[in-house]
Amino acid sequence: MLQEFTNFPNLKLLDRQRLPECCGVYFAIARDQVLYIGLAINLRNRWQNHHRFPQLQAVNKRNEVRLFWLTCNENQLRDLESQYIEYYCPVLNQTKVPERQTIPSFQMLTMSLKKFHERVIGFGVCPAEKQQMKVLILGYLADYRETRGATTTLRKSLQAITRKPNSLFRWSEVLRRRDGAEWYTRCNGIEINLIPYFQERIMHNPSMYDVMYEKYFGTRTSVPLPEYNLMTQDVRAMSFMDRLESARTSEIGQRLFPLECGAEFRTVSGVEILCLTESQLKSFLLEHPNLQDQYPKMLAIDTDPVPVLEL
Repeated sequence: MLQEFTNFPNLKLLDRQRLPECCGVYFAIARDQVLYIGLAINLRNRWQNHHRFPQLQAVNKRNEVRLFWLTCNENQLRDLESQYIEYYCPVLNQTKVPERQTIPSFQMLTMSLKKFHERVIGFGVCPAEKQQMKVLILGYLADYRETRGATTTLRKSLQAITRKPNSLFRWSEVLRRRDGAEWYTRCNGIEINLIPYFQERIMHNPSMYDVMYEKYFGTRTSVPLPEYNLMTQDVRAMSFMDRLESARTSEIGQRLFPLECGAEFRTVSGVEILCLTESQLKSFLLEHPNLQDQYPKMLAIDTDPVPVLEL
């Protein structure tokens, strides 16, 4: 420990939220090296979003960084800071703050769809109007027995994406119910609405057991438990594409998964996802007049509705 700082109050860098709300000069120190010196009228507020925190956090992964501070009157701050900087010549006080690289929203939307493309289906798109941007409507599918679990899983994924520190892309939860939730975001001039649609889905294992039982054993007769267990293991190991192909070639599969079996792959934000065909969409809206009222001009997705901005 540098002798001068032995009596200074201090905290670990990652405990910065516990800093006092006092006026003073602060010092970021690791292994007896003064890395940065600054001043603050309110220490805690200053370190809520400090511009040097990412650099110090990187150092902290290898060597513990601690924050020390010296309380003083506000009229002493400038002089004390200058004196300490001149004496210690902290390395970070002598460098520019690295420019923060922001991940484009298009990439973040693509990342979102890649994470849950097996659970989502494209319902349609509403063209842009004078006072409204283009709207893409996506539905996330869940078996009726797993509605709350599916919503919770999706919520965690969207929250993780939203918390990315180097992105302005945000998923906002606009409606939260016991049996589902709705989210929306904006990207490259369009709005994306993600709404729940609960029915049987291909990635729900118990539902796929019925499809594969027919393929493995033909009729609904009792089979030895070991053989049945082998079948369930095969189902759990199947890829999304294998499940879809099996469901589409099965009468049971087409009855269980009418949307997925009838949908076609379209590119959305660079990701191939199942989307309703034009005929499917017409039937779907007739069966769900609430969606017809909410999106009266919805059309089937043909080409990628999310534009890529060339920078």
